[in-house]
Amino acid sequence: MNFNKIIGLFLLIGITACTKENVTVNNNNEPNPAISVVPEISLEDLSATEVMAYEDSLSFLIKYTDGDGDLGDVDADIMSIEVADTRDVDNFIFKYHLSPRAPLDAEITITGTLEIVLQNIILLDTNNEQETTTFKLKIKDRAGNWSNEVETEVITVF
Repeated sequence: MNFNKIIGLFLLIGITACTKENVTVNNNNEPNPAISVVPEISLEDLSATEVMAYEDSLSFLIKYTDGDGDLGDVDADIMSIEVADTRDVDNFIFKYHLSPRAPLDAEITITGTLEIVLQNIILLDTNNEQETTTFKLKIKDRAGNWSNEVETEVITVF
């Protein structure tokens, strides 16, 4: 009987000693770094590189990651997304509201995509038949941290 108890004890110790630690690793076989509380974005898609002035809209698909989940606000008057037309970055900054991406009291890592639609792109000089531009996009979290800025490829406005 004592022999069975000893074998059972060794089996129990062996089973509990073989727990697996869950650690995500990168290609260098090192643990991944913590995700920053400063939002990070990337441009995933652009709807067109040629648009008709005063008629076409332009859609940007943005991927975002935020380490504490404080993107967006319930107050619709708070504009957290900026899209700047590089033809005149002082006068052509379009601002958009971003609703919360996670519960307001949660401190969680979030990632997702946003579609931002810019309506009715114009020609700055109506005497031109076409103009080229790029757009720069960034987002701000509730703590006031601006993300990195991403820039589109060249877009021709006819």
